[in-house]
Amino acid sequence: MMREHAQKTFRRAAAVLMALLLLAVSAPVWAQAGLEDYQRAEEMLSAWQLDEARQAMDRLAEKAPGIPELAYLEARYAFYDGDYKQALEHIDRALAGREQAHWQALREIIAETIEVTGSYARHVSPSGRFEVFIEPGRDEVLLPYAFEALDAAYEALGQELDYYPSTPIRVEVYPRTATLAQVSLLTDEEIRTSGTIALCQYNRLMITSPRAVLRGYGWVDTLIHEYVHYVINRKTYNQVPIWMHEGLAKYLERRWRGEDQARLSASSEHLLHQRLQADELIPFEAMHPSMAKLPSQEDAAVAFAEVYTTMEYLREQVGPGAFGRLLDTINQGYDSQTAFARVLDTSWTRFEKDWRRYLHTRPAPDLSGESEAFEETLVFEDEPGAGNDLEQVGTPGARDHIRLGQMFQVRERFGAAVVQYQKAGALIGAQNPVLQGRLAQSLLAIGEAQEAVEALGEVRELYPGYVTTWLELGRAYLALGQHEAAREALEEAARINPFDPGVHEGLARAYSALGLAPGAERARAAERLVQ
Repeated sequence: MMREHAQKTFRRAAAVLMALLLLAVSAPVWAQAGLEDYQRAEEMLSAWQLDEARQAMDRLAEKAPGIPELAYLEARYAFYDGDYKQALEHIDRALAGREQAHWQALREIIAETIEVTGSYARHVSPSGRFEVFIEPGRDEVLLPYAFEALDAAYEALGQELDYYPSTPIRVEVYPRTATLAQVSLLTDEEIRTSGTIALCQYNRLMITSPRAVLRGYGWVDTLIHEYVHYVINRKTYNQVPIWMHEGLAKYLERRWRGEDQARLSASSEHLLHQRLQADELIPFEAMHPSMAKLPSQEDAAVAFAEVYTTMEYLREQVGPGAFGRLLDTINQGYDSQTAFARVLDTSWTRFEKDWRRYLHTRPAPDLSGESEAFEETLVFEDEPGAGNDLEQVGTPGARDHIRLGQMFQVRERFGAAVVQYQKAGALIGAQNPVLQGRLAQSLLAIGEAQEAVEALGEVRELYPGYVTTWLELGRAYLALGQHEAAREALEEAARINPFDPGVHEGLARAYSALGLAPGAERARAAERLVQ
């Protein structure tokens, strides 16, 4: 999620206070001649416009060489440019000349980032446009999937938003949520509560490895979500509010896959429909300063669904080019609401009314087969009780049948397991991914691959982020000899949890059957890496 721009007002106020202080204590030449350049450099750094910031800093250096404020700017510049050791040297020099609370805060985040990333290895995407810094070892399995999506997104989003940022663009991958908290403005509690597991901050993309989450998460689309934030921030000089940032990022996070790929999961659609009927939508202003500050993962999911639909509505009304026009209008000096309304050729008040009516016309997914909803949330590896899937089944009788089915599976009595899972399904329907995944596993074990595919039919649409569904689908398609379908399912599994060796074992088989020898070798290497 995009947080840097949420602090824009604070930084401007800090700059004003800084200016007053400097006028009181610094040399007249600095106060009179350098203040404008200082403020310009601050503004451009906050907007991640490093070339323009450098120009202002060079002018300031000519007028007031050696002042602590210049060292502070150099520290910010180096930090945003990825030169962390140089940034630390500059900020220490600044603090030696003048103590400032926000300078000290910058020093702390620089030092933490050096501590975290000191051993990271640098990997460059095939296009040369992205540099991924990652801990050597198992996390390197992410690289080919990250590069595929990032390089595709650069072109696709450039067309969509009419902007291609300068390169290379820095990406950092952290092994745990606590590490993300260490190098960002979020706490570990905020990350876990809201499910905010990636950020776009400090002129870079920052993402947590899916191995921090029990069954992984949609990390590839999440990475592109953050890249959308990056493009927006660079194009608009940091002028877009949270709700618009998140709406565009959510709508465009799948754009790298091709045109017309935008979608909400059926579970998100269902949650949005429930909140709409209860008149409990999240106000746009409550999304500020960050979705990560919302009180629960459910509230965050509702907020994302809401802002997604604002962009869906805009695109349907205006057509291709709508998002580029929106950002261009903001760059013309209009505030976000006015810009949005101008692109729609209406007023903001009228838009809000039309949008709410539009929400009522959107079809809601039919989840009537469930006696209780499946809660699609991130489950972190180190949480107490992590891995207890049965807690996601609320009907006691169904839980009992699933327990029996598990016992039969362990004893390799797969036919008996199928019977128990089918009895559970009679109670809660075919829309629980935990149950359907176990049923599919047992069906595969007794040679009923087509039935396994059918068992997963509903949950693949309702809960596309549940990795077991894609893994078992891949295995079923392999058993049926449908190797292209197997490849697609297993690649989707890898985009959620590539740390399961079975994903890569299956991909190697699919690639080999399709005559894709290089892909098969990569898959076998990935399997060895994660074992």
